[in-house]
Amino acid sequence: MDKRLLEQVQKALQAQQDTIKRQKQMLDDQERYMKQMLDQKDQDIAELTASLNTLAQNKTQELERLPTLFKQLKNTMIEQTNVFNGWVNHQNNHVTTQASLASELLALGNVQIQLVAQLKTYQSTIAPPDYLERELSELESESRKIESESSELANAQSKIEQSQAKITGSQRGIQTELQELSKLLNRPEP
Repeated sequence: MDKRLLEQVQKALQAQQDTIKRQKQMLDDQERYMKQMLDQKDQDIAELTASLNTLAQNKTQELERLPTLFKQLKNTMIEQTNVFNGWVNHQNNHVTTQASLASELLALGNVQIQLVAQLKTYQSTIAPPDYLERELSELESESRKIESESSELANAQSKIEQSQAKITGSQRGIQTELQELSKLLNRPEP
């Protein structure tokens, strides 16, 4: 065989071996990369599984606590409702008492005004001494003051009645809301 041809064949064989070696190296590198990727994927899956387990455990604990929290909320609402109803009853009693007192004072003022008018009528039929005139003048002044106070009492009574109407309206609104809340609280648990 020709020496030159032999060298060419040897070079071709060497080149082929080098190519095979490079391909083998590339396959080894690719295999190592795939192994690393699979290891990383397994690690990611393990971490994700652990996170999901922790999340599921936390959610389970929260769900287990929900009935207790729900019961506490219900008891608190009932307690607050009772306190509010007691306060409203107290306010209603207070307003009723104030209105009754204002009515009685108004009636008393009217009686005093009538009494002064009768005294003036009686005084006009006689010639009273000076001290009676002074007392009558004082009575007239007192009568004017009573009339003014009676007017103020009437205004106060009107304001009390308006306040009572507002409180009653607010109470109805709050009781409606409490009834709705009570319906929600009394729903059967799923």
